[in-house]
Amino acid sequence: MNRPIALCCLLPSLVLGEAPIARAAADEAPAIGTHAAADHIEALPRTVDLRPALAELRMQPRRQGGRGTCSVFTTVAALEFALSRRSGRLEPLSPEYLNWAANQITGNHAHDRGQFFHNLLKGFEKFGICSERELPYAERIDPALAPSLELQAHARRVLEQGLRVHWIRRWTPEQGLSDEQFDQIKRVLAAGWPVAAGSDHSRLLVGYADQPDQPGGGQFATMDSGSGRFDAVSYEFAKTKIGDAFWVESSPADEPAQHNDEGNESDD
Repeated sequence: MNRPIALCCLLPSLVLGEAPIARAAADEAPAIGTHAAADHIEALPRTVDLRPALAELRMQPRRQGGRGTCSVFTTVAALEFALSRRSGRLEPLSPEYLNWAANQITGNHAHDRGQFFHNLLKGFEKFGICSERELPYAERIDPALAPSLELQAHARRVLEQGLRVHWIRRWTPEQGLSDEQFDQIKRVLAAGWPVAAGSDHSRLLVGYADQPDQPGGGQFATMDSGSGRFDAVSYEFAKTKIGDAFWVESSPADEPAQHNDEGNESDD
């Protein structure tokens, strides 16, 4: 689950092979738009790479260190990308604050036991998120951490941006993607949005390449807080090991903010 500390950051990832993931050509790259657009792209390119878009926003992989916070960093990266796309500039967000917010939901305050995406998103929905400079990441969890009421009020202002969370697969004990879920991940990536993917170790999917010589027929490019670099996992891994997946959407800055209409949990 998201994610036992003993496994976090220790699982090997496939490296990109000799046929690297290439940025989709302008004439085959789908337009970035709404949720509907991500669901209705008919022809998928064989390769999609969001790393140039991340570089344009100056988003780079961040290291989680020795803490079991891979799901926290993955969720923060998904939120960060959506906010940066809306504003046109990067404001690094605080994994420390989001971890604290999720712990308010779960009642855990003493240990980094790993987080579930749905608890992180519930924490975000209730408490918002602040910038990294306002609450920097620490080497170890502080059980006494208590953001000031002023900081909490400021962090909740981000909710006014109207980010929308879309679930592709909600967590269940049985891991693995259906063909429809696998296809939806590729369509969301092709529409220009990264996908947060949880397994025994969480990663942000930032591209894909159809490669018949790879297990499952291709690879997903990943942003990995365990290694602090870009990496890759095979399609076979995704089809058999991913336990939950979501993406975060924002409206362009010149459009009114649209508020989330899907909710973070359908069974609460």
